[in-house]
Amino acid sequence: MAAWHRHHKGILLLMMATMLMFECKALVPHQRRVAREVAKVPVYHTIGMKCRDRYIGYIPAAHSSVNGKSTFRRFHPSTCPSAIQGSNYDTTTSTDIIPSNNTDPDESREERKKILHEQLQLLGIDGDALADASFRSVATTDGFDARFGKSAIKAYRTYIDPRPSKMAVIAKEDVNVGSNRIARQIDFLAKRHRSHEADWVRHTDAEESIRQTFPLILVLDNLRSAANVGSIFRSADACGCLEIVTTGITPRPGANGAEKLAKSALGAERVVATRHFATTKQALEYLRNKRPNFMLVGMETTERSKVYTELQYPGSKDSLTTTDSISIEDEVLTSPGVALFLGNEVSGVDTDIMPLLDAVVEIPMFGKKNSLNVASCAPVVMYEVLRQWGAIVSS
Repeated sequence: MAAWHRHHKGILLLMMATMLMFECKALVPHQRRVAREVAKVPVYHTIGMKCRDRYIGYIPAAHSSVNGKSTFRRFHPSTCPSAIQGSNYDTTTSTDIIPSNNTDPDESREERKKILHEQLQLLGIDGDALADASFRSVATTDGFDARFGKSAIKAYRTYIDPRPSKMAVIAKEDVNVGSNRIARQIDFLAKRHRSHEADWVRHTDAEESIRQTFPLILVLDNLRSAANVGSIFRSADACGCLEIVTTGITPRPGANGAEKLAKSALGAERVVATRHFATTKQALEYLRNKRPNFMLVGMETTERSKVYTELQYPGSKDSLTTTDSISIEDEVLTSPGVALFLGNEVSGVDTDIMPLLDAVVEIPMFGKKNSLNVASCAPVVMYEVLRQWGAIVSS
């Protein structure tokens, strides 16, 4: 009798194990689907951190194991994909949700925005225009709107869409008090920006009339450092460059990187004419059409490069002398001149562009490194061009 019970007990256990195995397999596809959706959701906090400012839900499928310990990540319900919100892990009703206060993040944001715009209106600032400028500063390559300036736009964006680490501080403050404070800060920053612009006009108008310009152009091929670009602008002004052409990701006045550029340019970015092209090839075509007699010279260390002092640069100091270089920016110049192509700090001049140039020059190196910083190279060659043209005379 005991043997019969042991036999049937074994069969029963085997049946239970089989049923459990099939049930687990049935759950796997659903968990994988949810996990794929969760991978797209921004992670704001780990489970060990407290959140005092908004609802945060646990998503069971976002389970992981670190050093043998199970962990979960938690997410803002408003950012959870619809596949999760409509699943059994509904973040609005799940018992796993931790309510820290009863404020919906979206409603809180809209309330801050509404009251802030009202406060800005009292100060004579168009809140909708500022909101649009804030959006364009991060969604396009237009840079920061000159009406407000970078600092005012960042102050607006930081208050309306704060980082999660700052949200608790903003939630504790009365929205009317906070909006009034930020509105006055934005007003001050915008006025300071306009004052800075006006200071530049007052300090340089008298000096601009004596600037001499030569048929010399710089093409900046996808430079990444705003400090380098600003330094090149200052050197270009000192050498009387006709214009600077920027391409690709190169920081430029009035766009991304403009304020960092201005720190090393010290106002030269306002003096030297500039234009931008999406690609270096477009810039090259512009020069061929608008400056047909300019020699296009790349500055790069290659097997075909000449020492920069060995090349004869067409043009002369009398080819172009003007007190207003910007007025000739779009004219077709038939006089000879030189356009120097300066490449990215790491990859140099685009290898697809170099075969299209008239010449490639290099500066001799006597150390272990095979090149100079791009901002240091530019004035070396520019002054050699001016020397050959007879523009440099001893006093």
